[in-house]
Amino acid sequence: MLPALQAENQKASSPSASAFPFFPAMAYYQNTGLPTAASMVVTPAMSDVSQEDPSEGFGPSKLGVRTTVDEPLSASQAIEVLQAGNRRFVQGDVKAGGLGPDMRRALASHGQCPVATVIGCADSRCPVEQLFDARPGDLFVLRNAGNTCTHAEGSMVGSVEYSVAILETKMILVLGHTGCGAIMGATKLFLERSTQKYIEMTCRKDAQESTDQSTEASESEQPPQPGCCKKKSTLLGLLDALVPVAEQAGVELEGGSTEEIAAHAVKVNVWCTINFLLGYSLIIREKVASGEVELQGAVCNTSSGAVEFLGKSPKQAQLLNYDGHVVPSMGGLARQVS
Repeated sequence: MLPALQAENQKASSPSASAFPFFPAMAYYQNTGLPTAASMVVTPAMSDVSQEDPSEGFGPSKLGVRTTVDEPLSASQAIEVLQAGNRRFVQGDVKAGGLGPDMRRALASHGQCPVATVIGCADSRCPVEQLFDARPGDLFVLRNAGNTCTHAEGSMVGSVEYSVAILETKMILVLGHTGCGAIMGATKLFLERSTQKYIEMTCRKDAQESTDQSTEASESEQPPQPGCCKKKSTLLGLLDALVPVAEQAGVELEGGSTEEIAAHAVKVNVWCTINFLLGYSLIIREKVASGEVELQGAVCNTSSGAVEFLGKSPKQAQLLNYDGHVVPSMGGLARQVS
């Protein structure tokens, strides 16, 4: 499947397979004989052809919509058009509209050349394309509850790698949002566990002071036994994996309210996702280190729709020296493939 996807998006001027030593499928692709984007030329009707003002859209498009015929935008250009698109969205002056049949055929034939890759939350109130006034072909979007790489991280990280290595996007944006249900759930879970732990420690201390310590551990002190987690769900597992984010937010706020911790945890979670991408993707790490790709964070205000751009992770320089190559959940699979 991957060679076909690569053929669809490969430019005639793309680097050779040797430029992607970490992407062995590139060499395979070049020997398939599949048609390249350059050989599948579609000439749209004149009514669909446009030369957009970069300040009013997602960069100039030779066929009226961004395809591999267009040059990839730099990271600085990408962040500018994202900011401009969000301003239009907030002001109600959106320009993105439907695509005519010739534009759709151009996208299908020439392949995609998105301006940026965005990891967003699955929350229905934060549709990424609308937030940035984007059209089909403008953004490569990945979404899940909590805009996180904690679970199903292989598919998330692998998809981001595809976007930067094959589609040549130069900007990766991790987008959180205010009032995130996943973060609030993780915050409540963290606080409940902290309270329960305090109660248990207090009761245990009182019991030890009033009675002789038993030589046998009570049933409540035994480790969880197989089958005791039958009522747990995948959702609980997702929230459980986000608890460390809430814990860090709680520590940084030094005992804020549930709402305050959850609000701060939204930003903490954005940094955690960025740091995970840098820590466990050699492809992303090398491209960021070379300056070819930028990885930035942002938070959308659900009420106003305005996006606050946070810039790069404070830990980026440190993580560029990390040696993680594959996300933990796919370590075994990666060894089998290699």
